[in-house]
Amino acid sequence: MPPLPAGTTPRPGVRLAEIHGLRGLALVLVVLFHLFGAGRVSGGVDVFLVVSGFLVTRSLVRRADDRSLRLGAVWARNAARLAPSALVVLAAVAAATWLLLPESHWESILRQVVASALYVENWDLIANELSYGAAGPAASPLQHFWSLSVQGQFLLVWPLVVLLVGVAVRRARLRVRTVLLPLVVLATAASFAYAVHLSAVQQPVAYFHTATRFWELGAGALLGLVPLGTPGRVRAVGAWLGLGLVVASGFVLDGGTLFPGPWTLWPVAGALLVIAGAGTPSSWGPRGTLAFRPLRFLADISYELYLWHWPVLIFLLALTGAHAVGWREAALVLTASVVLAWLTLRLVARPAARAVPRVLPAGRALVSLTAAVAATALVVVPVLGLQADLREQTAEAAEEFGVVDTQHPGASALGSAEVVPAADLRPALGAAQADKGQFFTDGRCVQEHGSGPGLDEALWCDLYAPEQPTATVLLAGGSHLYQWSETFLEIAREHDWRLVLAGKGQCRVKHVPEPEHGCVLWGDNVIELARELQPDAMVVDGTHTHYDGELETVPPEQVAAWQLLDRAGVRLIGLRDNPRGGHDPLVLDCLAEHGVGSGLCDLTRSEVYPEVSPALTTPGVPTSMVHVDLTRWYCRESDDRCPAVIGNVLVYRDGSHLTNTFLRSLQPMLTEALQAEAPWLFPAESASRP
Repeated sequence: MPPLPAGTTPRPGVRLAEIHGLRGLALVLVVLFHLFGAGRVSGGVDVFLVVSGFLVTRSLVRRADDRSLRLGAVWARNAARLAPSALVVLAAVAAATWLLLPESHWESILRQVVASALYVENWDLIANELSYGAAGPAASPLQHFWSLSVQGQFLLVWPLVVLLVGVAVRRARLRVRTVLLPLVVLATAASFAYAVHLSAVQQPVAYFHTATRFWELGAGALLGLVPLGTPGRVRAVGAWLGLGLVVASGFVLDGGTLFPGPWTLWPVAGALLVIAGAGTPSSWGPRGTLAFRPLRFLADISYELYLWHWPVLIFLLALTGAHAVGWREAALVLTASVVLAWLTLRLVARPAARAVPRVLPAGRALVSLTAAVAATALVVVPVLGLQADLREQTAEAAEEFGVVDTQHPGASALGSAEVVPAADLRPALGAAQADKGQFFTDGRCVQEHGSGPGLDEALWCDLYAPEQPTATVLLAGGSHLYQWSETFLEIAREHDWRLVLAGKGQCRVKHVPEPEHGCVLWGDNVIELARELQPDAMVVDGTHTHYDGELETVPPEQVAAWQLLDRAGVRLIGLRDNPRGGHDPLVLDCLAEHGVGSGLCDLTRSEVYPEVSPALTTPGVPTSMVHVDLTRWYCRESDDRCPAVIGNVLVYRDGSHLTNTFLRSLQPMLTEALQAEAPWLFPAESASRP
């Protein structure tokens, strides 16, 4: 979470030099790790959470005790201090996206602009299965707004909670902190327990989840509610220890994969110790270090600098095509971000904050809130209009998804000597990510990725079920397998198969003796499903291709599952994996930059596939298993290339999956391969042969 702007802290006497300096130090760590951390997390965000929980709770409780807490006034002040700077950055990101980034990025980033402006970006990232990652040309320039969304939700709900407690205790003549303290203890403990649980089963979701982050805010709130009675010298020494924990956190822990679980106690404890030691008269404390003038300057602009530095970094990487920055580029990002932050603070944030007085009558609060809503609308409404235009264009393009014709033959063009006439690309680059087929996200038969209650269940459904099927075919595997669903469906309809689908995102059918991973547990359940259904054929992911030049493999866990299925009498068909086109969505970006006919976006076949499929050479693969290899229809051995566009059809819809249109163009080749390798699925054709 970005540090709260200076104006959101309590009255000046409470804003101690150590706390202000701690925010500046935490920001420095966040920026440096974003520049050079390669995805590691500094722990600075967690420090911001603790500091914000401490300061905001103290301010609210003081006002509730003296009965000056007015909900509208609090919301208006927070809106005046948070929204202006954030909206300026969001408007700049929307404009830069439209002007500088390929069309394949537009829809997702514009959606995130709206989500960020409404303080629900963390939920958008969860809904779209995006995880925290390192800076790169494919990263979202608004990824960091997830934490501002958590802050916005906290600042919306927490004042209401404190106000209700204040109203409840008024007649009992109790102080607000007396009743609020046990409530915060319970809520913090519940949030921490949930964070531990969700981090263990779905860490990417836990990382962004508001409920798993509240305990860090709650820890700060607890410190603000409990009087500190330890001697000043002890607290001062503890502050040095806390400072060491804060600085060391990112170097010792990989918070991107560990937080917000138990290891988050490291930076949280560090922040609590520094805050607890703030204001002590002892010269033993770190006040002089944290009051260092450059650190105070960074603390003053910390909110705006947090907002600006990440999009500046991402747009620079997108423009240069680099995956990381060197020292010169880092200096450029830092300088530009500091200048933009200072200008935003001076020209936008401070004037907006001065417009809202500390004592705010109800009428002025309503006016201020209305102004904040209007300012948000100035950003959100135009972006929604652009989104509507993009959706309309995608809807028009979707009418041609899966349509193969003489001008768009797709895969068949790779095996033909005839020149394909020039035609528009299908699907269009801007609509490619939507060309995934109707079953790709079908919740009836495609399980969500991740582990946890219900996520190990083998969901399945009939894609086609004639009254008297000639055969039953089960498709079971990850997204590289169930992306073929519509292609198999056409074959099933033609040959009267019962076609069953059981898929799970980012998983394959695997088996290990003592499963602990969600994919393996799901795989075991799929094996049981296959034993019950006893299909005539079970189609599985036959191999595993990789990124970055690593050659195709067959994981031993898949071989173990195949052996169990073979012993259960289930006939297996392994479908060879397609090449991966680079980390999502770089193939589309490359085509947007260099053009469809440049050839610069093609893959090198020998960097993906070995000379012989590992499905034929890996020990333990059942001899009864048959293998379908369609690689010659999307890769050429003659020039060692796997084209990004074949027969005027775009091969990839992202960095890993094939477009449904290209898959549909492979239907005749898939049918022919199945007839050759699995003739028992085609009894009518077999009977008619001499």
